[in-house]
Amino acid sequence: MYIRKQVKTSVYILFILFLAVTITSCKETPKPVADSRKSDYALYDASGGFHRLSTYNNKEAIVLWVQGNGCPIVRNALEDFHTIVTEYSEKGFQFFMVNSNIQDDRAEIAMEAKEYNFKVPVLVDNAQLIAEELDITITAEAIVLHPTTRKILYRGPLNNRLDYEAQKEIASETYLRDALDAIAKGKTPKNKQEVTRGCTVTRLSNQPNKKDLTYTKDIAPILAESCVRCHRDNGIAPWAMEDYQTVTGWSAMIKEVLLSKRMPPWKADPTVNEFKNSFALADSNARKIISWIDAGMPPGIGKDTLQGLTYNDAIWQRGRPDKIIALKEEKLPANRLIPYRYQTFDLELEKDTWLKGVEIKPGNPKALHHIVLTNKATNKRNAIVNRKIWPYTDNYIALGGGVDQLTMFPEGTGVYLPKGTSLTVQIHYTPTGKEDSDKTKIGFYYHDTPPKQEFYALSPSNSTFKIPPHTNNVKIVAADTITKDINIHYIVPHMHYRGKSIKMSIIAPNGKVKELISVPDFSFNWQWLYQLKDPMFAPKGSIIQVEGIYDNTVQNPLNPDPSQELHFGIQSTDEMLIGFFNYTLADR
Repeated sequence: MYIRKQVKTSVYILFILFLAVTITSCKETPKPVADSRKSDYALYDASGGFHRLSTYNNKEAIVLWVQGNGCPIVRNALEDFHTIVTEYSEKGFQFFMVNSNIQDDRAEIAMEAKEYNFKVPVLVDNAQLIAEELDITITAEAIVLHPTTRKILYRGPLNNRLDYEAQKEIASETYLRDALDAIAKGKTPKNKQEVTRGCTVTRLSNQPNKKDLTYTKDIAPILAESCVRCHRDNGIAPWAMEDYQTVTGWSAMIKEVLLSKRMPPWKADPTVNEFKNSFALADSNARKIISWIDAGMPPGIGKDTLQGLTYNDAIWQRGRPDKIIALKEEKLPANRLIPYRYQTFDLELEKDTWLKGVEIKPGNPKALHHIVLTNKATNKRNAIVNRKIWPYTDNYIALGGGVDQLTMFPEGTGVYLPKGTSLTVQIHYTPTGKEDSDKTKIGFYYHDTPPKQEFYALSPSNSTFKIPPHTNNVKIVAADTITKDINIHYIVPHMHYRGKSIKMSIIAPNGKVKELISVPDFSFNWQWLYQLKDPMFAPKGSIIQVEGIYDNTVQNPLNPDPSQELHFGIQSTDEMLIGFFNYTLADR
């Protein structure tokens, strides 16, 4: 009796489970048009914003609508598109336009967007990296991507209202709406293979010279110039680009990080000023690498440039420094947060000295994130702000780390170090996955005679902000008003893990704004000292402004705890907004 009752109970439970699974499965996972997983993509938009599609993985789907300047069908279809955007954004869909025209630059696209009142960002794909991946050949086409796999769920026209030189008052077929409705219900959109009417997009891949790329002739020289500074033996990268075999073995990953703009990690917007220490990869070179990978990676003939590269980390880049300080060895745990380490040392200066440059030579490049070298004493010489001068941020001398090691000050300038100067280093380490250690050295180069100009530092900062939990696009501003004419040479914008984008600007007394730098894709893992190719003048009375945008949500992959309310703090899990910059007094 007991056994029979137990069997009946088990059957009943199984039946309930079957019903639950059946009911749940009524909302199917949408099936993609294509079978292969698509790469993650990242692009700047026409207004200077930055978008990586993987950050929208919480959306129902990502809708790309192909735009082209001057295309009459796009212009006439805008009202239909904007209506769909308004209605379906509220249902959890993410919308972008994408422009892959080689003839439309970012400024021209921004003008078109302003004139026609575009409601969504226009992703700028001049190098046609995304056009190649998604096979974009015509404007006015909608491409709907799965939010996590980025597979194509639908592609085709918005509707059938427009044709070449003809248009209906009302569409009788609403293809994109139908597709989005199906996706919202968990169903697979019906792709009727309708032909999109639009303007043809000229594709660079159809040009003959793009089909003859080889490793030895085209690819290895690019990698040697832009990548090997990190991807080498004892470099900060996890693997070394040693030869053709190594590069081909990592080719799938290379393509992935180029399309998502995770590499190379130079973060400054290329349209805002030029920097003499830039190692950015031009879009044209990224396209060459990806095209070569897609073509099967032909080896070519001749010498392998990467095989001939050698590095001697024991050699100082500017010869033996005048003073070498060996920092005390730091023992590092295998994982978890490593609190900042601090060390103070005496330079043993017997007289006032002028510093020409600094080289930081990491003992463990993979563990050393960065070092900030500051003057322990407060320097009030020729102060240009009417506020307290902070001894650490306002007196920083150099910032370096695993790769950005040598800082030589501009010709004819130097940092004043009075007799008996002691310096402090703030050291930030990241775990390597094993118990480790670091013993970094710092080399100091001195002037033989006083330089023509003193090289100063200043750091507008904000220490009174609050970032609520689970909030995105939180804007925080810091600013200093300067009391003298200056020339700005070097810039270091600084935030922590929730930092999303940051920019620094000069606001002149007449209200005119000049951008110093824009970093739309800020990453705490990659922070550089940006050296302006030409110094920028800021007249007396100007405001040096820093504007940071923060993402304290789960969509930020670096966020350690989105439930935390954030304030200013020294640890990486706190937040900061600082705009370090170096300047000289202007002669004019």
